[in-house]
This record gives sequence, structure tokens and C-alpha cells, in this order.
Amino acid sequence: MDDQAPRVKSVRDLRHLSEVFSWEDDENGNPVFLYSSFGFISDDQYVYFGQSKLRKYDLTVEILNESLKLIPDEEVYPQAPSHITTAPTPLDSNVFVKGPTLTGCIPFSTGLLAKLLLQEAEILELLMRHPHPNIVRYHGCLIERGRIIGLVLDRYPSTLKQRLQSDVRDFNIEDCMSSITAALDHLHSLRLGYNDLKPDNIMVDEDRVIIVDMGSCQPFGHSLITAGTPGWIEEEFTVSAQRNDEIALGRFRTWLEEQLSNSLKRTDV
Repeated sequence: MDDQAPRVKSVRDLRHLSEVFSWEDDENGNPVFLYSSFGFISDDQYVYFGQSKLRKYDLTVEILNESLKLIPDEEVYPQAPSHITTAPTPLDSNVFVKGPTLTGCIPFSTGLLAKLLLQEAEILELLMRHPHPNIVRYHGCLIERGRIIGLVLDRYPSTLKQRLQSDVRDFNIEDCMSSITAALDHLHSLRLGYNDLKPDNIMVDEDRVIIVDMGSCQPFGHSLITAGTPGWIEEEFTVSAQRNDEIALGRFRTWLEEQLSNSLKRTDV
């Protein structure tokens, strides 16, 4: 294990930077700041995470490097199974590497981040054998020190939100909904629930709509580490099910209609 201190040269080097506030506001109704959290991955793929009582705009490079602590490999990177696909290298600009999510929402000491990455890799391996044009394309894993450090996926030019902010006059809601429904139907035919349908997980490549982020996708009946997003679920759930996707799909259509209506109003002004 690399025992050297992290080598952050700029805030832009961080993989994660956020501010955490208390659940309750102060007596004046203002949010109460608790701390900033931040994550960094070095060139040799070691993970560091830190916290500070300073607001994120007050953080200096010196404070970042002093606060960042090395996270053991086993907490963030799973052991690579012998059957896992190794992505071809060198990588080009047409792919995106998804590594562990360094938000701090899941405690590092639990090993759940490593489990999440392995679960997603296994789902993507299954989808590699059963591909669908409206589901993100997977090229394999990056392996270092015998561990999965990243999932290599196709990179897409824009999110659905960005697409709706551009020229929406030729955007077809029914085509979009048909593509998303087809992707979900494909997952369901494999006995998989997606479990986190929302606009942030939809990308657009020319006229093709693609579901990405398989982090909550699991076989029906399996317990979930992460699941759903407030506003897109009827109630909190912890088990993968087709019903989770059906509820979110209905809400997605309503959101899509509202977004398209608002975009058309802006273009008519």
C-alpha cells in the first residue's frame, strides 16, 4: 500500500467535494453548516477521503492534503473475479471510467463501496452477454493490484436534461418513453429491476436514448444497498422489484411532459 501523502495540487483534482448541513435549520430558519467532505484518487489509484470544518470555498491545497486520509483498498475496490472482463487499453476519449462513489454517504469501514462496484460489474457482465441498444455499453473493468478500480463504459454526448434545454421542437416524447420502456422491459426479461429511474440516469446520443448507471440494478427479490431517489419513488424500498420501475416510469412521463412544455414556452418568448 502507498503510504505517501496525497498529492492534490488544486481543488479541481478532487473526485468529490460537497458541504454537509444538519437536518434542522437554526432559529432563523437558515441551514446549519456542519462540514465539507472531499475525496481524491491518486495517479496510482489509491483513494483518499477527508473532512474539514471550513466551507468548501475556503479550502486550500494545504488543508486538503493535511485532511485527506488513505482508505484501504479493500474498502473501495473489490477483488477481481477470474471471470471478469478486462477492458482493452489504452482507453480513448469515447469511453468513461466509473469508479467508486466517494460521497461519504456510505461509511468506508463497511466495505459496501467495494460491494457496490462488484455488483455493478456483475450486472454489466450479464448485460454484455445480453445487450440492448438503449442500455449503456460496457467494455470491461480496469484492474489494478488484483482489484476492480473502474468500469469502462461508453461516453455519451449529452444528458436528457441538456437535450431538452436545446431545440426541443423535434423531440418526441413517445419515442423517448418507448426507448426507456424497451430498456426496462429488457432488464425485466432478465429478472432484473433497475430501481433508480430518473432523468440524471438518462443520456442521449443523437436520437438514441440510453439508460446508464447500473448501481442499483439487481435481480428481483435481492436486497439493495442503494435504491431509488426521493421524488421518483412512491415509498422507500430495499428490495429489487419490477414495481419500483413501473412507478418511476409513470413519474418520468409526467416530468418529461412538464419539461417539454416549459422548454417550448421559453422558446416562444
